[in-house]
Amino acid sequence: MAEEVVDVRPAEVADAAQLLALLAQLGRESNTFTVDEGIEDLSETDEQAQIERINGTTTNIIFVATLDSRLIGVSTVQASTDFSAAQGEVGVAVLKEFWGMGLGTALIEEVLDWARNYSSLERLVLTVQLRNVRAVKLYQHLGFENCTATSYDVVDPTGKRVLIVDGPEFKR
Repeated sequence: MAEEVVDVRPAEVADAAQLLALLAQLGRESNTFTVDEGIEDLSETDEQAQIERINGTTTNIIFVATLDSRLIGVSTVQASTDFSAAQGEVGVAVLKEFWGMGLGTALIEEVLDWARNYSSLERLVLTVQLRNVRAVKLYQHLGFENCTATSYDVVDPTGKRVLIVDGPEFKR
């Protein structure tokens, strides 16, 4: 039997329906991943247009991990709304059945390569729940540094209060 290969690549317009389904499933599976409000109201056509707009910038990107033709993970960079900051916020999530297989690492490495070689952003930042020890270790291993010691409580999707830290960052 041939070994299955996961591919990490930029999202394409043709991925829109699967990407919306993936994001919905990720939101249900993980209490450390939050989906933007209103995403359930996006149509496939809206998502196609959004992917096309994102792919036309040097400050935003969506990468998908695929197994055969199935989307199983996603990483994103979204430019800050404070344009003077020249920074993008990183997000990453993988379907639960694929946790622990290195896909989060592969998705973040692709983001870092994009940031170094194609993006006009000066730095990447992220927010991580401190209880998500694997994610914290991953980000540190890949060169993110904690730029603030400030942590605070938020309410996760299940209603539980959790401690998070803003600002681990990766500079170009």
